Amino acid sequence: MKIKVDIITGFLGSGKTKFINDKLITEDLIKNKIVIIQCEKGQTTIDYVRIDNENLFIENVSKQDPINLEYMNKIIEKYKPNKIIIEANGIEKIHDLLEIFDYFSISRKCTTPKIVHLIDATTFDLFMNNLGEILINQISNSDFIILKNTTALNNEKIKNIKGTLKGINKSAKISEEILIETKPNFFNNELLLLMTIFFLTVAYFLYSIIKPIGFDITNTILPWLQRFNTIFLSILIQAFPFILFGVFFSSIIQVFVSTEKITKIFPKNTALQFIVAISAGFFFPVCDCAIVPVGARLVKKGVPLPAAITFMLAAPIVNPIVIASTLYAFPNQPLIAVYRTCLGIIVAFFVGLVFLLSPEKNPMLLDNNNKSFCNCGFCSDDYNNIDGFRQRIDAIFKHAGSEFFGVGKFLIIGSFLSSIMQTIIPKDLFPTLGGGIIISILIMMLFAFILSVCSTSDAFIARPFINQFPLGSVMGFLVLGPMLDIKNLLMLLGNFEKRVVIKLVILITVISFVVLIFFSMLF
Repeated sequence: MKIKVDIITGFLGSGKTKFINDKLITEDLIKNKIVIIQCEKGQTTIDYVRIDNENLFIENVSKQDPINLEYMNKIIEKYKPNKIIIEANGIEKIHDLLEIFDYFSISRKCTTPKIVHLIDATTFDLFMNNLGEILINQISNSDFIILKNTTALNNEKIKNIKGTLKGINKSAKISEEILIETKPNFFNNELLLLMTIFFLTVAYFLYSIIKPIGFDITNTILPWLQRFNTIFLSILIQAFPFILFGVFFSSIIQVFVSTEKITKIFPKNTALQFIVAISAGFFFPVCDCAIVPVGARLVKKGVPLPAAITFMLAAPIVNPIVIASTLYAFPNQPLIAVYRTCLGIIVAFFVGLVFLLSPEKNPMLLDNNNKSFCNCGFCSDDYNNIDGFRQRIDAIFKHAGSEFFGVGKFLIIGSFLSSIMQTIIPKDLFPTLGGGIIISILIMMLFAFILSVCSTSDAFIARPFINQFPLGSVMGFLVLGPMLDIKNLLMLLGNFEKRVVIKLVILITVISFVVLIFFSMLF
């Protein structure tokens, strides 16, 4: 089992040693050996009174004898620890320290370091103005950022600091220091207790009202719950296998096929670029949940923006897994899968064509220091010092698990809302709700944007509407959803300039609507 590594950074006085002391309280020092490497010493020391130090070892290093490859191998060989905690020097860049863990002799023994950066909110502006380069280097490499002494500042100031931190590192988790409460557990849960009492009181009050008028909860509520449960579970059971297969296939592509290889398939001829962009999604199936980062990397690698955008919009629809799930969701209507694929290609082509005719300069965020979603070495296409086939397999399962649970919650929410609509709203109300083809298309497009369901499973949510809404509006749900939804919009804003995102959103919406209107007139 690999040695876990934590690196604690922050300027002198930010509370790194105190943070380590608090962290050690939660560690099992009977079963685990922990080595703490201190690169600087402040007024606080590692607390031997509160912790059992039998399996705790402390090493001190200096600027004259810094941490290097030889030193780290010696520490591992000497102590054979389960965990290493490094208290980094606050006025040195973290990059040199991280490079040690890229060497194969270390990476095969240790996990990728998790970096926690501590910031005193009251002195943040001072350090940023005077030591900005060092501070930015530490922040941009951090996985977690903890703000301390926030009570001394107002909410607006704290919001500005968090905004600055997000501008430097969008992927880091930022939190404020949480003070440990000394109240008993009963008082920590008193709000939950009061809410429970409140809802029980309301339920009893409602029951006392409806009972005299003869309202039969058994014959009213239970049948509805049974219908809801049937629809909800049927959507989930049919959709989950496609999501599972999709995330595994997507993870295999992520790990074994670099962005550089995908970039090479785009020719210099503009017409051929569009053809490749439309068809590439079939051979490199990437779900809409991960397509924006892929598209952004393509632009950074030199692929023209119109071709990259066409690929981003077409890939989640021409994806063979999406086509298969659509065929499975509509077993008696295979043409729906054909219509969806064709309409998706048409919309993607025309959006890309508009970007070709009105080119954008500098479409990417200039201050985009966005890190990879993980530190596996594959997301960033950094294949140096990768531990062969075994590490690739580990990365596939890591990606697949993370993506499955990330995508699954959107499917559950979408299935829940779809089931609610199917069981609460009377079926004869749907034609009235649609209010004609134009209104119904707009409703289903809005529905697709809000639900943000993965393209590998959205067909199962759209299926119940096929007999209640016009075909054109259902196609609006199936075509717009993979191209534009809440999660994709947030990812677009994190990678592209705002003007490019606004232009893209308007074009997708308008072109999709026009194409769907023409489609509805023909079918």
